[in-house]
Amino acid sequence: MWVFIVALFFFGVLCCGSGPPAAATSSEAYAQLRLLVEALYEIDQKYVTEKQDRDLIYGAIRGMVSSLDANSSFLSPSEYQEIQAGVKQPEASAGMELSIKDNILTVVSPIEGGPAWRTGIKAGDHILKINNQTTRNLTPLEAVKKLQGPPGTKVKLQLIRNGFVKPLDFELTLEKLAVPWVAHYQLEEGYHYLRLRSPQEGAAAELQQILRSIQANASPKKGLILDLRNTAGGRLDDARRIASSFLGDDVIYIVKGRHSEQKQIVKGLKECLVLKNKLPLVILVDHGTAQAAEVVTGALQAQWGALLLGYKTFGECGVVQTFPLKDGSALVINVAFCYTPKDLLIQGRGLEPDLPGPKKDPEEQPVREDSKDQEKPRNLPDVHEIMQDPLVHQALFQLKNWGSGRAIQSPGERSLKKNQAACSHSEEQEITKISILGDQEHSLFQA
Repeated sequence: MWVFIVALFFFGVLCCGSGPPAAATSSEAYAQLRLLVEALYEIDQKYVTEKQDRDLIYGAIRGMVSSLDANSSFLSPSEYQEIQAGVKQPEASAGMELSIKDNILTVVSPIEGGPAWRTGIKAGDHILKINNQTTRNLTPLEAVKKLQGPPGTKVKLQLIRNGFVKPLDFELTLEKLAVPWVAHYQLEEGYHYLRLRSPQEGAAAELQQILRSIQANASPKKGLILDLRNTAGGRLDDARRIASSFLGDDVIYIVKGRHSEQKQIVKGLKECLVLKNKLPLVILVDHGTAQAAEVVTGALQAQWGALLLGYKTFGECGVVQTFPLKDGSALVINVAFCYTPKDLLIQGRGLEPDLPGPKKDPEEQPVREDSKDQEKPRNLPDVHEIMQDPLVHQALFQLKNWGSGRAIQSPGERSLKKNQAACSHSEEQEITKISILGDQEHSLFQA
């Protein structure tokens, strides 16, 4: 009877789904369905301890969804209800963007100035334990909850890092992030360095204010460096507003789904435009450049003529949609991918730099036996430290030799609306039921 009920359940999925009619379902699909039912029966009847039927079904669905990609996930009824109720801003957090990579909870990027960054946690670190509890089989939502809480809460992490034989142990203190999203320094006369720490809500407004101050300054303006290294998270609308500060209503990104009618060309917001002239622009990128930052990078490379310097970006910009199920649970699956205006796919590939940074040879990296050689707690870099950065130094060289190397389109003046404040209240271009990774219901989370 149990097998019969499960078979009916999956048969109903095949018949009532949004796909082709059941008559079009191949015999191979039925054979695989029979295999799944057989496996469920054997586990239910013969596993050493009794398991709830719903747990087995949920486990089967989670496995099926996880086989799609890192962006897709399954939400239990309680998790989905929490999402529907609205995700409250945490009192304090660890300050890092997380994803599931190779089935392991992974740090995409620690937010510069946040607790994780100051403690020495790096992009690419794999989190094995949180407070001595394994992260294996944890959903992203469950992992994030363990890294949020009241200010002052101590959290212990065990990480595995490339170049170390043994896991590393860290302890950090949860804090409410208070660092500015954007930092600005004038490196030399006419050459400005902009550091976007995180493309969160409010980052575009900070960036626009800085760009206006640069533009209003009477001193010559010779070039810009936009540092997007270890910049992850954010939503598509955040990326759109940031890129619009440079591009106005030019094309920012393209969304392509499985079917041709799902293609959407998304333009910027003209009222967000700040810069009147195109200046030579170098963007610093690395493997911690992800999501919204990748959208901004692709748009500025294609439309502004920006030069990408550094390393290949993370490659995560899937567009997901939530599908509620009858028992209150939900599927969150990729329905489209983001492309740059040059029609370059971001998801799973990342963006290649025009000029690579210094080669990092894994064989030259020292293999360490333990965590005694961990980095000391870090402070935000000042202009002198930034000038010592090899990539910044290389970017400055490129700007100074712009005319003799990489050509740039004729600048030309661009019209501006007087009321720049309208940018922060502009109506977001409608993309029905679609949002970018980094929202709290997806496989990438800010902890």
